[in-house]
Amino acid sequence: MQILHITPHLGGGVGRVLLNYLSKIKDDHRFFHQIACLDYANAIALAEAIKIGLTLSDKMAGLRRQLLKMIAAADIVLIHWWNHPLLYDFLVRSKLPPCRVVMWSHISGFHPPYIFTEKILHYPDLFVFTTPASFEAKEVTEDLKHKFRVIWSTSGAEQAKNIKPIAHAGFNVGYIGTVDYCKMHPDFLDICSQVDIPDAHFIVCGGPKEKEIQLEAERIGVAGKFDFTGQVVDITKYLSVFDVFGYPLAPYHYGTCDQALAESMACGIVPVVFSNKMENQMVKDGVTGMIVNNKEEYGNAIKKLYTDRGLKTTLSNNAKAYARRVFTLEVLKKEWEAVFEEMMRFPKIERKWEITAKDVFLESLGAYSQEFLNTMKELSGSPAWQARTRGTVHHYHDFFPEDKQLALWSKLMEGADVLKQVSQRGN
Repeated sequence: MQILHITPHLGGGVGRVLLNYLSKIKDDHRFFHQIACLDYANAIALAEAIKIGLTLSDKMAGLRRQLLKMIAAADIVLIHWWNHPLLYDFLVRSKLPPCRVVMWSHISGFHPPYIFTEKILHYPDLFVFTTPASFEAKEVTEDLKHKFRVIWSTSGAEQAKNIKPIAHAGFNVGYIGTVDYCKMHPDFLDICSQVDIPDAHFIVCGGPKEKEIQLEAERIGVAGKFDFTGQVVDITKYLSVFDVFGYPLAPYHYGTCDQALAESMACGIVPVVFSNKMENQMVKDGVTGMIVNNKEEYGNAIKKLYTDRGLKTTLSNNAKAYARRVFTLEVLKKEWEAVFEEMMRFPKIERKWEITAKDVFLESLGAYSQEFLNTMKELSGSPAWQARTRGTVHHYHDFFPEDKQLALWSKLMEGADVLKQVSQRGN
């Protein structure tokens, strides 16, 4: 069975999930997997592909004819989906040869610009969520529910068994992942710095905006409480010294099955998270971690784990047992095998969806497109909309600089006073 994986790029969390999965099944000769990246595969992904013996092709957005031939030859096309300009452009502007398509969503689908649309949900034969929370998205209607499945994405909780706690001074509250207010809580520094523990230290691993947020910490006088490591190749040494996993994310974040959260739980590091949809699916309050609603509760939860070591031990053991049962590559392998078998019952069909570049961006927003057009000025103050990636208008403009409307909208979202021009040209 030939499986072609199509992904916007390969690296980071999705890259780890996919490559660890393919490493797990490399000796299963019932399946032949290959990857086509529309944009780049980073150096780590390329090296891992060679190690696995995997066929990996990148920069395929510029080799559309070759990619269409790969699609025609595959038994199943598995599209790793999130709102990315190159992926939408490929789907919208290409007539796909007869094929079977399954999409695996790496966003939860609740907050624009990372949302589902009616057209994207209709496009594949099956649409697989990475969290059951996505069933609550308003675009997931009753008439479509027959085509949805859920497979937690995981890079493998099995690896956690090799990570052992190391004795250290102080009480370390760890954070791993995207260091950018498009995902972390916009009051992250305030939430952490008000924790009333004398020897608390906050270790923040990841990027890309760690230097900016570190400067912010210096400006408000709390830098001494934080250690911003930047991107970390081997996270093991940090997981070994975390006492708790402090993970206050923005209510509008795009996460689904969070790799850092799953990995820390598998290590027995108790998570303290805010009550967002994803976290409520991954953490059971008072059993495998602590779920809070505001910064006061966050501080109290961290302090409770600091003072009540019996509670911390109980939650740690529960988190470890749960994560090592659920977030494993063995589970991932079995669940994808079932989906592949189901996919083979669908006939191969042609797929065509054709609109312009500006409309590709608007289509990616679904029902939120009109809200975007009406409230660009207001949205320009939101961190979620200011990211240069993550499906924002800036992201689309970077890939399609020749589109005048995208250029105009991007300028407006940066604060330029061109509302009148947008009104005149946008209709």
